[in-house]
Amino acid sequence: MNRELGFDHKRHRKENGGRDRERLLSPPAPGSTYTLQVRLRIASLSALLITSVILVPLNGVSASSDLIMPRIYGGTSAAGSPGVAAIAIFDGSAWSKSCSAVVWKPRVLLTSGHCVTLEGSATRVPGLAIFPPGGAAVQYSNTGPQGASPVNVIGIWTPPDYVNASSRVEPNDFAVLLLDQDLGPSMYSRLATSAEMTRWAKTLYPGTIMGYGLKGPNQRDVLPLQASVPIDTYSSNSAIGPVFSVSQNATVGVCSGDSGGPTYASNAAGENLVLGVNSGSAGGCVAGFAGAYLMVGFSAIDYLDLVNQALVGAGYPSIPSAPTQIALQPVNNSVVVTWLAPAISPETVVGYDVVDPNGLVACTAVTLSCTVPNLPDGEHSFTVRARNAQGEGNAIPASVSAVTATPSQMAPPTLTKKLIKFTTLRGTTTAVVSQYRIVDVKGKRICTIKNFNPNAKTLSCPLPSKAGIYRFRVLAVTQMGQTPPSGLSVKVRVS
Repeated sequence: MNRELGFDHKRHRKENGGRDRERLLSPPAPGSTYTLQVRLRIASLSALLITSVILVPLNGVSASSDLIMPRIYGGTSAAGSPGVAAIAIFDGSAWSKSCSAVVWKPRVLLTSGHCVTLEGSATRVPGLAIFPPGGAAVQYSNTGPQGASPVNVIGIWTPPDYVNASSRVEPNDFAVLLLDQDLGPSMYSRLATSAEMTRWAKTLYPGTIMGYGLKGPNQRDVLPLQASVPIDTYSSNSAIGPVFSVSQNATVGVCSGDSGGPTYASNAAGENLVLGVNSGSAGGCVAGFAGAYLMVGFSAIDYLDLVNQALVGAGYPSIPSAPTQIALQPVNNSVVVTWLAPAISPETVVGYDVVDPNGLVACTAVTLSCTVPNLPDGEHSFTVRARNAQGEGNAIPASVSAVTATPSQMAPPTLTKKLIKFTTLRGTTTAVVSQYRIVDVKGKRICTIKNFNPNAKTLSCPLPSKAGIYRFRVLAVTQMGQTPPSGLSVKVRVS
């Protein structure tokens, strides 16, 4: 099953292709054309798209004459992929619809809410059958799935407020399925974090969509397809829930049946990270469509209340939420990062990763602090990800920063009748200063100042008692090294 959707999008700068899912409605009269008007919101933007979709009636079709097989258009084969599976849906009278699913864990699948609920309600569908991952998905409306896996769905979770109210993408169109046995190994390392999706959306980072949807209007196949698409937006609190979107175009995108399939991205370490489930599209597999093409999905990491129930049921550790109250303190050329434990599943945390803006791990810890060393001068920001034993855990986008600065040459001292005064390094460096020294022209030490108030803006020491003409320099001794002596002060005569 797929849904044709129109929705608000932030930008459409690239058309590298993708897949969209369109939902099949209840069977209309043969050859009927339905016009759908759908309005969605992502962030604060909105758009209205009107799309004509031909719906193919399948109830009563003989097993020898027609198949229900969803597909992605403009993609390449994903046959044999362990990351996607097809779902056959029994609505109480016929096996008339199908969807795709993310094979996230061997016993836990992710899919769309409308794939597991009856149209117009929040009631669960009477029956589901799961095909082997990446395998052929042959389904007839009257005799049902052919060659489905022996696994059974023993648990289904959807958001409490989700209702399969219409053919458009409804808020929180997300579902988690628990199986009674392993379906197969997963190709995914973990769920993508909020921080990662935010970063990818800013750069149109390449993602991959997979699904068992149609590969073109009325063009069916039995094997999954995949396509590379730019990740376009991510919003954890849009009007319809936590969503991401990918760009698509007239030649590459999602189609009917791709609903519930995965969008994932590979990070620099080569890990495959699941953004979430594909839910609906603007354009995508629609003949004569004129408008902005886009696919929207729901981000899995933002549904920990659901996925954790399934994980516990399957015997996996639950996923910790993002650490909170992250603080950064620059010290010398390092930044000390501190945080509080996650609010959700803190008991499953086995470690923390401090992550830089490029997604690279800067340091790891098992306590609530970590020091990132050897940083260059400049502004630095970090976020923190909690990890369970399977490497799962969330991190929010970095919102705080710290500046490191090496100490520089100090200004020359000034003189009064009795004192040598100078401006300290306070506010100009992150170096920890242990002492200040006043020296004469020949470098002979006149005085050393220790145990001073680190917040002091100025300090002083007395003039020498020995008669003579003097000029002075000042320098600082820090944990990052000694500063060059300052320029010379003006001359002073001591008598």
